[in-house]
Amino acid sequence: MDFSAQHTWENYDPRGKVLLRLNKIRALIPPDVRSILDVGCGNGIITNALAENYAVTGLDPSSTALSYVLGPSVQASISSIPCGNRSFDLASCNEVLEHLSTSDFEQGISELKRVASSYLLIGVPHREQLAKKFFRCADCGHSEHAHGHLRSFTLGYLDALFAPDYERLNVSVFGIRERDIPAWLLRCKRRQGQWFVPPPGSTCPVCGSAGFMHQSTPATKFCNALNLIISRPRPYWLLALYRRKSGLE
Repeated sequence: MDFSAQHTWENYDPRGKVLLRLNKIRALIPPDVRSILDVGCGNGIITNALAENYAVTGLDPSSTALSYVLGPSVQASISSIPCGNRSFDLASCNEVLEHLSTSDFEQGISELKRVASSYLLIGVPHREQLAKKFFRCADCGHSEHAHGHLRSFTLGYLDALFAPDYERLNVSVFGIRERDIPAWLLRCKRRQGQWFVPPPGSTCPVCGSAGFMHQSTPATKFCNALNLIISRPRPYWLLALYRRKSGLE
């Protein structure tokens, strides 16, 4: 997914999934919060909505995405936030951490802790099976996660990232329900040429092709039907609220 491209942000949320997260975010924001930094705000769907009740600043590395943000915004990376220590009551970060390289990830966690005076609100995919959403280019054979996700999160992993400075106050696991697929069944589908289909408008980052492998055969249909029987759907999103522990400088 090209986060600098206009087409990425023009119709970013056709299924309304971001609005579903917005309702959960609103419910978790503590009553004493006045100012919010929305880190990785994208095209501002959540940022613009929260601005009705809070002093919100959107932060994103994409100038194209920020063109949709109606209020204050900063073009910057999570790994180097140009804001002072404890500048905001709450730092919110949704759909960001799963995309980061190791160095940006480690620095980004540190920066979130630094700029928030009281709270962190973190949203990530919950126990995502990364391999399930890999595409394969039909021309050059390159494969990677269709949404650029590099890591999977559990609640325990998330808690450990913000300890010992922050303690978890609340958590919500919600959203569209997805099924994992056993590795052996996933290999079977791929041998038949069926890989995940990336979002419309996607191209291979290696060769630029818009063609992706997604064959439908009796064997792949059987694999998909079998997975409906042996797997159980679960909510896709994890949203956790953390509070800075008292006495920490």
